[in-house]
Amino acid sequence: MAATTQCAICQKKKSRRDCPGIRNSICAPCCGAEREVTVDCPLDCVYLREARRHEWERMPPPQELPFPEIEVSDGFLAEHEHLIGQIGFRLLRHALDNPKTTDHDIQAAMGKLIRTFETLSSGIYYESLPEEGSQIGVFREVKKFLDEYQEQEKKRGALALPKEEDVIRSLVFLSRLAAVHSNRRARGRAFVDFLRHTFPETSAPKEESRLIFPGR
Repeated sequence: MAATTQCAICQKKKSRRDCPGIRNSICAPCCGAEREVTVDCPLDCVYLREARRHEWERMPPPQELPFPEIEVSDGFLAEHEHLIGQIGFRLLRHALDNPKTTDHDIQAAMGKLIRTFETLSSGIYYESLPEEGSQIGVFREVKKFLDEYQEQEKKRGALALPKEEDVIRSLVFLSRLAAVHSNRRARGRAFVDFLRHTFPETSAPKEESRLIFPGR
C-alpha cells in the first residue's frame, strides 16, 4: 500500500493510517469522518473493527422501528426461528458476495419485500421492486430463497407451509434488527457485520439449532 506524507483525503494532515478502502494512507480524523460515508471499508479493516466497539455507546436508538403496526411476538420468533435464520444467512451471503451492498440497501429491499407479500396475502400479487440496482439484487436474492424454501418444504412433506403472514413477520423482525444494528452511515455495513458474527462460520443455521440474536 502506498505511503504518503500527507493524508490522501484532506491533503493537509500527516497520514497515520493505511486505509484498505482507498488503498492509500490517511489521517485519523479523515478515517473517522469518512469511514463508511465516502469510503467503502472492508469489514476486516482493523480501524473499522475498533470503531464498531465504540459507536454503539454514542448511537441513539432509532426513533421508530419499521412497520410498528405489525406485531412480532416472542412465540412467533420461537416457532419460526429457523426460517428467520435462513433469511438472515441468505442476506449475509449476498452482502459478502456483493461488497457494495449496504445496510440501507438491505433495509430498503426488505421494506419492498414486505409490501410485496402484503399484496400477496390480500390475493393480489404485485412485485414492489426497489429503484436502485443493489437493492433490487437483495430483493431478488431473498425472494428467490423464499420461493425455493416453499418448494423444499413441500417436497419434504412439511405439515404446515409458511403463510404469507409468517413471511411478513419474519421480514419485519429482520428489518427491525437492521434498523437497530445499523450505524446509519451512507455506506454502512454494521448490520452485515452483525450477521457475520451471528453466522461466524458463514454456514446456514441447522434446523435443530437455536439461532440467538445478540442485542435482543
